[in-house]
Amino acid sequence: MSHVVVGFTVMVALMIAVPVLLAWIGGRRKLRVGRTGGVMVLRMPRGHHAVLAALAILPFGAFTVLALSVAWAPSSGSGRFVLAGFTGLLGTLLGGWLLLLEARGCLRIDDAGFERVGALSRRRSAWGDVAKVTFNPVSNWFYMTLAGGGRVYVTEAHDGIASFAELALQRLPPKVLADCPDAAQALREVAES
Repeated sequence: MSHVVVGFTVMVALMIAVPVLLAWIGGRRKLRVGRTGGVMVLRMPRGHHAVLAALAILPFGAFTVLALSVAWAPSSGSGRFVLAGFTGLLGTLLGGWLLLLEARGCLRIDDAGFERVGALSRRRSAWGDVAKVTFNPVSNWFYMTLAGGGRVYVTEAHDGIASFAELALQRLPPKVLADCPDAAQALREVAES
């Protein structure tokens, strides 16, 4: 019975702590960022992806420990190692990817274009490569659809969102802004904030 109470208490604490931590981290967001060497670096506020990584690692870690500690039927003893290995690997991969995003993930923008730096990849594009810009008013984020079909997302939670909006209004092709009036208006509003 005490294991149930401890497990329930930990689960409730996590359900309360995670949104509070994410809100606190988001509250430190900077609307504008300066240039270093002509480049502005937009990223999620420090700690955002680390909290998400903990949220991924902890449950998978708990399942791994549970799989190893529970008494299995004699004929299925190797099942514990298969389940523990599977859940441990999933937690490690997902948590590791989020921790790499914490360390590396950003959007580097300059007058010539932008570079999305992910956990394991980089993609450089010119402003002229943008075929369409879209604004999602429900979640308050923009995405730029590239001529090759890829997308680059910029959320309101990024440090430097106003700096991005100012530069995007200056550098995006005029036809793209004319074809996407809702997004252009949203960019103007964000740039003025």
